[in-house]
Amino acid sequence: MQFALPDAHPLTDRYDVVSCEGCGFVYADTPSTQADYDAYYADLSKYSDTVTATGAGAQGFDRARLVETAKTLAAHVGDPNALIVDVGCANGGLLSALGELGYQRLFGVDPSPACVEATAAQPGVKAAAGTLFSLPDGARRADCIVLSHVLEHVRDVRRALQSTRDALAPNGLAYVEVPDATRYVDCLVAPFQDFNVEHINHFSATSLANALATNGFVVESTMRKTIEAAAGVPYPAIAAIARKSETAPQAIVPDDTLRPSMAAYIERSRDQVAELDRNLCDALAGAPEIIIWGTGQTTLTLLSHTHLGGSKALALTDSNPRYHGRRLAGIPVVPPNDLYFMDAPILIGTLIHHVAIEERIRAMGLPNRVVGLSVH
Repeated sequence: MQFALPDAHPLTDRYDVVSCEGCGFVYADTPSTQADYDAYYADLSKYSDTVTATGAGAQGFDRARLVETAKTLAAHVGDPNALIVDVGCANGGLLSALGELGYQRLFGVDPSPACVEATAAQPGVKAAAGTLFSLPDGARRADCIVLSHVLEHVRDVRRALQSTRDALAPNGLAYVEVPDATRYVDCLVAPFQDFNVEHINHFSATSLANALATNGFVVESTMRKTIEAAAGVPYPAIAAIARKSETAPQAIVPDDTLRPSMAAYIERSRDQVAELDRNLCDALAGAPEIIIWGTGQTTLTLLSHTHLGGSKALALTDSNPRYHGRRLAGIPVVPPNDLYFMDAPILIGTLIHHVAIEERIRAMGLPNRVVGLSVH
């Protein structure tokens, strides 16, 4: 994989996706270190943006997901006085939902200062900056630690799970939810949407159980879920409930299903990129310059793998202020309000959040022609 990244980005702009011949796990063989990833999530976290990012419960579909997860946790944790720690808590939406269920000892951990501030503002919730590799004191001896859509982002999975285990009280629970890579191809919306700078581990139910069982946990149950990445956009996930164990690590169970599923996903993604390239040539014919709204994975793919219809990208825009003033592939990233002074067509550079972005453009009253992406 190859990416167009902002200047001074802490992560690499390319990596190989590989499959372990022994256990079948699929992951990015990236030269970036765990410290590089920690710096990225501290400084460039997209989750501090509640307009399109999930985790805060600001949108109805995201709120419904968090409420459902809170109910699942309550069914397994029980005691309302249990200390529940959400690592990678974003803006604290899950902890807020747990508070509404009567849980009183809630603690959020996130590398982003903006996310920590938003989480600490939730009634009855405490929060502190940190990572799985530098947990604050308030997160230790927890009765339950939540890693919801965290492990796919972690460079050192083994050390992450061992740190989680060490922070749990005796007999404590871990709730781990990750994307289900065996179903990427079934829920494909945008090409290579899960081969990005953030998602570097690709789990099946078997490989998730292997990771937990070889790092001091006994898996009590797993469940397949379909959540929403955006309103009406299905996304596959797996969740596991695992208990801290004092017994010897369990043996690895080889997974022979993940690699073929990923191969199908890659083939379909390549077909989509080719289709996007053709569509952009038609939609942007005669437009010498364009503006691209969105700096997410689809935009990175467009800049790296298409000709953008032969048009020059005049500027990129994004609602996340952390990107403003930077350059991506040499293109300046500007605040949305700067578009009032530009009359080029706006290409919506996402297939997942295009509805919300188009609504934002119309609410701003921008007269620019809007071009959406389209794949079948």
